[in-house]
Amino acid sequence: MNRLYARKTYIAFLALVFCWMLAITCLSPMVADDYSYCFAWGDNARVVSLAQIPRSMAIHRELTNGRVFTHGLVQLLLIRPKALFNLLNALNAVLILSLFARCLEDKGHLPALIAAASLLWTFQPAFGEVSLWLTGAVNYSWGVSLFLLFLRPYTADFLGIARRKSWWRTLLFLCLSFVAGSWSESGSLAALFAALCLAVLTACRERRLDGTALAGILLGAAGFVFLMTAPATGGRAGSTDLSAALSNFLLIAAETLRRLGLLYLLWLLCFVLALRAGGDKKRITLAVILLLSGLGALAAYSFALYFAKRHFCTTVFFTSLSVMLLLEQALPASGKVLRRTVCAALAALFLLRFAFGMLDIAVVYKKSLEREALIREALAQGAEEITLESYVPRSGCSVAFTLDPSPEEWPNYSVADYYGFEKVIGYYPE
Repeated sequence: MNRLYARKTYIAFLALVFCWMLAITCLSPMVADDYSYCFAWGDNARVVSLAQIPRSMAIHRELTNGRVFTHGLVQLLLIRPKALFNLLNALNAVLILSLFARCLEDKGHLPALIAAASLLWTFQPAFGEVSLWLTGAVNYSWGVSLFLLFLRPYTADFLGIARRKSWWRTLLFLCLSFVAGSWSESGSLAALFAALCLAVLTACRERRLDGTALAGILLGAAGFVFLMTAPATGGRAGSTDLSAALSNFLLIAAETLRRLGLLYLLWLLCFVLALRAGGDKKRITLAVILLLSGLGALAAYSFALYFAKRHFCTTVFFTSLSVMLLLEQALPASGKVLRRTVCAALAALFLLRFAFGMLDIAVVYKKSLEREALIREALAQGAEEITLESYVPRSGCSVAFTLDPSPEEWPNYSVADYYGFEKVIGYYPE
């Protein structure tokens, strides 16, 4: 009876997450790159069929970056009504938490999973950009799902979790490995590092090297080489000078401490409690590997041209999973007072950001409705240019709609092409 109840509460929790993510994704409008990827690279024709995407991405690799699988999927989604993305994005949130739960000893052990969901909402500096914005979600939160699926065989073998094996699963995993390695510059690197650590530790324990695991790492590395050798990648990299990279590293470290310092303090607390409770050493080791992988994803930006809040995505996801693993090991042996204190603290952090974040999302949606009404009115009057207000939300829970005062600048010309204007001019209100 208790097991059945735990199963039902687990499903109910995932259903609640799905409904919430579906609702806030529906309230998130198109912005920035969404307009650009509606058009093919090369001839700037509106993308209306799958056949246009391979050539578009080939030119994209030459001119923009090597994330051809990522942005090819973005262009494919933009062909279809946004309702499809809304649905898939909500399913992706459920998939991430389900993959988190696979690392637990018991699927019905909800406190650690609820804590992880709270951490993802609370500590993600640019939640809207990485989880709600179409182009950003595919690049970041969908990428995390891909990385977790890629890591699944490595974590299962390391933790001793039984998994089904067949030729078609192996083939699917090997194809996924190459795509995961080529998905993003920092996230793919973090996933490959974690896979290598887990594979080596498993091989040392079992005294044999699994051929499929090795092939997955090699194909993932090949995908990463494919990503990084794109002609456009060199132009987007920062200075290779060691002093410049060190300066960038220190800036990123300071920003990480400012934004994620509390998360790392929580990790340290859970780590100490898990050790004191005599938790499972394999899961504690996995938690340490995930922490290091997340930090590595940030360190990779030392050589990047710029660093933005959305670049914390992989680090926050991996660290939250790490905290969840440690919390699961620490809570059963902890006293009731400590369990309630931890849960209450996380709930308070979540609710404070939830109230403000949901209000921010609602305001951004209202602004988008006003903007669309203004655009429809201008088109009905036959106007060839339009002036639109730029709006920057008050929190990272939503996505900014920004335009340049000059119609020749990006993303103005992409917005103009999308709606059929000659010029689109942006302005910021007083």
